[in-house]
Amino acid sequence: MSRQPPALTTTLRGTKLEGAVSKRIKNHHFVPKVLQKRFRTEDNRIWYSERGTDGRFSQPELRNIEKTFRIRNYYTVLENGQPSDAIERLFYGEIDNFLGDFIPEVLGTFDADKVPRLSEASLESARTVAMEMAKRTPEFVKQYESDQEIGQSLVESVLAGLEDETDFEKRSHYLEILNDPALLRQYGRDVRVRATVKRSEKTAEALKDFKVRWAVSETHHSFILSSMMAYRIGNGGPNGLINPNMEIWLPISPKISMVLTRDKANRIPDRVVEAPSHIREVNEYAARNSSQIASHSKRLIESLTGKKAKLKLAYQPEHKLSRI
Repeated sequence: MSRQPPALTTTLRGTKLEGAVSKRIKNHHFVPKVLQKRFRTEDNRIWYSERGTDGRFSQPELRNIEKTFRIRNYYTVLENGQPSDAIERLFYGEIDNFLGDFIPEVLGTFDADKVPRLSEASLESARTVAMEMAKRTPEFVKQYESDQEIGQSLVESVLAGLEDETDFEKRSHYLEILNDPALLRQYGRDVRVRATVKRSEKTAEALKDFKVRWAVSETHHSFILSSMMAYRIGNGGPNGLINPNMEIWLPISPKISMVLTRDKANRIPDRVVEAPSHIREVNEYAARNSSQIASHSKRLIESLTGKKAKLKLAYQPEHKLSRI
């Protein structure tokens, strides 16, 4: 590569999230726009489809990436009792900045007919970002309680811990919150977001075994972009880190996916040309496990949503693929 992709700075590694801006960011993209840009059509829009309450995807439509893969206030936390966008700006903002440098470097290296090879610092950052992207998505928390349920559990536990002689105002304050769904969601969201971004030393240690490989398409077949974004594939086993065959796939363009895999014997080449059938299998896995999908190709999205191929994709938490 002409120069190594950057490593993440200390903000991601746990420095205090503080500081104020004149206007709080309220629309939070869980799939960063810097990644979406690589999947746009020639007119700078993206073919996009959402899963409805009936479990079926909507008719694909062209959208500006400002209006895709986003949830209002999704990462908003409370600082001194007030809504704050510190996580969005300082935590995910750094990840997005890293990807803004990393992805062009990788794609530029491929354009020069070379294979990207990462320094140890860049490799560590790539591992960290892949895991944070996997946690960042709404798909990661679907199996857990809603923000309101989390907030209710929190407030109820606080009330249960108050002594009988606790002053009336304090107890009344928490009872007021308990009867206000909006406040419960606010408190629950704060707990959920801070728990999601909290660094796990156990996970960080497990990630050290993973190496980066590049899955490449040399045909017209393309990878899709999905709300799950970085997906864990069990290859015949569970999709947790404990499975030695588990891989993390993160498409960075329609033709290239970064793959984190354990390959102690270095048997997998740095660059793997994917068969069209396997790309299709990976795309179907992503669609089955995601609530939103997108692509530069209308035909590809329609085939996955079943609008033309009549392919019904039932939501499944796990799926098994063969190894690359």
